[in-house]
Amino acid sequence: MQPPRNRERDVLLVLCAVGLLGLTYLAWRAVGWFGVGLLGLLVVFLAVRIELEGNRPIGPEMTADLHAGQYRAEAGFDHAERAHRSAERGAVTGGARLASLFGGGLTVVGFGLFFLL
Repeated sequence: MQPPRNRERDVLLVLCAVGLLGLTYLAWRAVGWFGVGLLGLLVVFLAVRIELEGNRPIGPEMTADLHAGQYRAEAGFDHAERAHRSAERGAVTGGARLASLFGGGLTVVGFGLFFLL
């Protein structure tokens, strides 16, 4: 079930889109279409990394205790706390998926026009 939409989320979405368009314009002015493609790759990389981490603790593979402790702590949560965590993860991954779509579009447009022009 999707969390309810609110005005704050919509405003943040618009501000992030405007910021990304501003960065796109700066990349285009500085490097050309190649810069737009690189910015798109950066956005996709960051979005996929956030989506894969799922708002969990981050660490090297050597720190298995960190991940095990997180899962043990979540196992002790009641139903309401687990639902709250799930809604938080859903909001984070939903934003990451949207960012990966924007980044993919920038990558395709940037590198496509770089190689065509």
